Amino acid sequence: MKNIFLFLAITILFQSCITKRDTLYLQADKYPISVNTTFPFEPIIKSDNILSITVSGENPEAASIFNLVAINKNINSDKSVNTPTNVTYLVDNSGYIEMPLLGKIYVEGLKKSQLEDLLKEKISKYIANPVLFVRILNYRLYVMGEVNRGGEQKLDSGERTTILEALSRAGDLTINGNRKKIKIIREIDGVTTVNTVDITKPDFIKSDYYYLQQNDVVYVEPNNSKITTSSISPFATAFSIIATGLSIYLLSTRL
Repeated sequence: MKNIFLFLAITILFQSCITKRDTLYLQADKYPISVNTTFPFEPIIKSDNILSITVSGENPEAASIFNLVAINKNINSDKSVNTPTNVTYLVDNSGYIEMPLLGKIYVEGLKKSQLEDLLKEKISKYIANPVLFVRILNYRLYVMGEVNRGGEQKLDSGERTTILEALSRAGDLTINGNRKKIKIIREIDGVTTVNTVDITKPDFIKSDYYYLQQNDVVYVEPNNSKITTSSISPFATAFSIIATGLSIYLLSTRL
């Protein structure tokens, strides 16, 4: 009976072990390591994006027609205070925005620089040497699974983020997170794809999924240790109860 209990205890212990190779990021045989990351990154405009478009030029008055301003009244103040804010543009479900003089423009699928070039070409018919700045205001992504703080991440300070930055904002992976198979769910041209990234290997930096796109979902699945522990937990509880009962019985028979 003692041998049986010992065998079961050792089996449970080894099944729940997590090795060093399963937990460390960016593993290499020697350091420092160098990975070529010269590929460019630009966010792609999608439907439901809210765009801030600012136009300037040699004649500020001529450019002002493209910089519409809305007046917001502060109703919580005793004094009537009007606060001007720049009008933003919502990309509709068909991928269009509508701007003064220019009308409806199809923007879905364009990179920011491509949209700036397109608008510059159209606006140059009205003002000389226009300069444009485009920002995506509701740039966000989602992190879920075996992380410490999962949920939506709004990237108000910028539009370029890496998978490591996203995981850092989520409080990093738990010890039970599978570092070798992090899933990235991404929609491209109406097609949803699921890909995996192994962050234990340095070459994942060269992956197309090192930089995250807006609305990406990062899912960290549990590792084998977590799955095994979860599956044997009811058995371990029952085993503990039986072992306690047998111990009490053996002690009582000796008295």
